[in-house]
Amino acid sequence: MGAAVPLVLEVFQPAGKERTSRSPLPLPIIIAIGIAQNLILLGVAIGVGLVGGAQGSVLVRRCFRPGSMAEQSTAKRARLVGLRRVLVGIAVGVVVLIPMLIAAPHLPGLPLVSAGRAALWKRVIVGLYGGIDEEILARLFLLSLFAWLGTKVFQKHDAGLSARVFWIANIIAAILFGLGHLPSASLVMHITPAVVAFALILNGIPALSFGYLYWRRGLESAMIAHFCADFVIYVIGPAFL
Repeated sequence: MGAAVPLVLEVFQPAGKERTSRSPLPLPIIIAIGIAQNLILLGVAIGVGLVGGAQGSVLVRRCFRPGSMAEQSTAKRARLVGLRRVLVGIAVGVVVLIPMLIAAPHLPGLPLVSAGRAALWKRVIVGLYGGIDEEILARLFLLSLFAWLGTKVFQKHDAGLSARVFWIANIIAAILFGLGHLPSASLVMHITPAVVAFALILNGIPALSFGYLYWRRGLESAMIAHFCADFVIYVIGPAFL
């Protein structure tokens, strides 16, 4: 959460000043409370995700259930797998960035536009929030919860998670992920049906992609890809505005 604070203050500064001027608490206290709330929420999300039989973290699973030496990836294979996750993240970032650049002249309140005026280091570290916090909340918690519920409803006599149940859960989690960005967007732009559709599509595409990575390759893969996508959007993207 702390990684997002510098850029969030930059992007939502006008709305933030208006709200903090009406608040009896100083801004540092408000930020500290927000970080504390986020940490509690992450703790609950991690607990639910792991206890609920989530796909979970490959690293955590191997710590508790180490496989044979043959199962352990070699350094070369690990680098190759990591490179693939980076490439997936870059591809997702490009797919999302292009329509954002097209829409930017018509949506001056678009966070990408404000982020372009922020310092480079703020735009770099915000990817840590997306890659860690959002993946824990959206994939480890939400996606795992819906997948678990789906197995209870649709797979009463079938072990494991079927592709059908996964994609239903992944789509629901992606929709909620997209809708979750609207409250912050409402601070800098009017929420219209077009804006809602825009948010659902541009957040839904990455969410579906990262959800698939989470299912097939574990949480770390989704985190790496998410960070790389945010890097393309917020670090490289503003150069094209």
